[in-house]
Amino acid sequence: MASLTPVLLCGLIGCVMWTGTGHAVARSLGMGQALAVLTAPALGWGVQTPLALLLSHAVGVSPVTTGAAAVLIVAATIPAIRRTDADPGPPLRPVLWLMAAAAVAAAAPAAAVLPKQLGDGVIVASAIFDHSKIALIDQIVREGVPPANPVYGGAGAPDGVAYYYLWHFGAAQLAGLAGASGWEADAAASWFTAFSTLSLIAGLAFRLGGRWLAAVLALAVCGLGSMRPALAGLLGLTSLDGWLQPAAGFAGLLFQASWSPHHVQAAACVVVATTIVIRLARRPDTLSTLALALTATATYQSSIWIGGVLFPLSTAGVVALALWSRPPGGAVRLLLHVGAAGLVAVAMALPLLAEQHHAALARGIGSPVTVEPYGVFGPDLPTALARALDLPGYWLVLLPLEFAVVYLIGGLTLARAAAGAGRDHPGDAADRRLVRGVAVLAVSSLGVGWLLASTAGTNNDLGWRAVLPGLIVLAAAAGTGLARWIERRAWAPLMLAAAVAALTLPDGLGVAAGNIGGEPSPSAAAFARSPAMWRAVRRHAQVDQRVASNPALFADLTPWPVNLSWALLADRRSCFAGNELAVAFAPLPPERRAAIADRFNRVFAGNATPDDLRALARTHRCDVVLVTAHDGAWQRDPFAASPLFRLVETEPGEWRIYKAQPETAGE
Repeated sequence: MASLTPVLLCGLIGCVMWTGTGHAVARSLGMGQALAVLTAPALGWGVQTPLALLLSHAVGVSPVTTGAAAVLIVAATIPAIRRTDADPGPPLRPVLWLMAAAAVAAAAPAAAVLPKQLGDGVIVASAIFDHSKIALIDQIVREGVPPANPVYGGAGAPDGVAYYYLWHFGAAQLAGLAGASGWEADAAASWFTAFSTLSLIAGLAFRLGGRWLAAVLALAVCGLGSMRPALAGLLGLTSLDGWLQPAAGFAGLLFQASWSPHHVQAAACVVVATTIVIRLARRPDTLSTLALALTATATYQSSIWIGGVLFPLSTAGVVALALWSRPPGGAVRLLLHVGAAGLVAVAMALPLLAEQHHAALARGIGSPVTVEPYGVFGPDLPTALARALDLPGYWLVLLPLEFAVVYLIGGLTLARAAAGAGRDHPGDAADRRLVRGVAVLAVSSLGVGWLLASTAGTNNDLGWRAVLPGLIVLAAAAGTGLARWIERRAWAPLMLAAAVAALTLPDGLGVAAGNIGGEPSPSAAAFARSPAMWRAVRRHAQVDQRVASNPALFADLTPWPVNLSWALLADRRSCFAGNELAVAFAPLPPERRAAIADRFNRVFAGNATPDDLRALARTHRCDVVLVTAHDGAWQRDPFAASPLFRLVETEPGEWRIYKAQPETAGE
């Protein structure tokens, strides 16, 4: 099981490496000392990880490659730092307190990944369902990049991974430096993602509002949740689900950082990249162009939805805004620098682009993105009326419901500042460009979630994730607006804001409590004993061999069935890790994927046919098979009498391990 000490060590290494790298880049871009520190964690991650991945493709994954990427970036910034203004700007002490607060708050999402001891058992939080991709971190640590597909390895299947795995590569860097497991590195990387995003929000709030109180309040509003629980208490859950679509992954920063930190990290990179585009409009230079190229690459390689769909659209809007305002460096020069950054980013992302192209063809799903307004209203309304009302309902109902304080106060503050209304309008021209640039990003972010949907999986991941950059910007703006109201003693809007916050705080606290406390499970005791079982499997499975295990083993650990025990503890590839993971990783048409899932479920339920066993050995390349006492196949073991498999180890009452016979293990 994951333990806390390696997690802390990984977190410390990531904080030092990425914050130090990002600080050097931020200072070279002309930020003052204080703002450079707040922006540094997200910026450092955004430039170091894609460069380290590029180097790793060339010379292999190693601590040397990790360190070399950071050293190269810092070395490139030294001449520029010497030319920038040495004025440190605001005092550093408030910055350190803000970062300390961000570090403490970031423990809530990280807690979702850690195991929790309950008597003689181990339980997990619901959010760990989405962290079953820990298997990919272990795969990178074991065998490097490009990673082999850890989830599926059927005959004729591409061996590579089409999933956007840069975040997992970043976690693998931490595991390699600290000697930690993929599970421990994932927890540390989840903490760093939340920490870097919260620090960025604080820095942006200070830049927009010019006061530290704005940064403090911006951090505070990030802990708020949805108004759904309060509304359900008032109307009743059944009535609420009749009027509105049920709650899903369309949620705030705390929830999404707990479930899908790679998308949150991509969102932070988009915000950083947008500020770099705004700087290029004012002062085009090579270092800013390279920083933009690296952060753009990091965005795409961490989230195809944010980096591949939202970022090009929002950047086009920001560039158009810059051209309209007549950039000092000239329109042609700006377009050349942004275009060069785009070409470099595409070149760096080519390996992933190629894998995704091949996977899309193999899945046969057509376009992964379609125009489809986000569904808001539920079945109690006539279908035609509900779909018509979805368009205004997104802005007037859904966004206020899910992001009440952030959306309402942040949106009002940002709109006034972008329009130059009264004292909300920054006086400095550079700040005016920043406000309008991030306002374009926020509108683009919410707009993409409004009108576009993804079709590649079972969920609308594009709609859920595209709003994240907008939430980062609006959280900073909300802190700015609240600080101004306090300064002006605007008691009426402050009391209204406090009332809305009180309605949304229970949901935020509920997310944090669920992450920390976990969910009880009947399989807790058996799961606690499973590390010994997987150690036995590793004794018989070489690092490049694939293991067959029950995809439904310990399925009650999470809200949806996933092969969690394998993902967290096996440290070996699977020949088929179950339908939930295959959706993201296996380049299979839906019908073929469902048929394979049925076969594996049938085998481990004890209802295998000879053809099923032959398919496991030959078609699916299952080199090692694990049967446990929790499987139906324990009592009706089809492998015991099969000439295709040989028993190599057993633990009475616990597990049996079989190996495929060499002459039948493959074609």
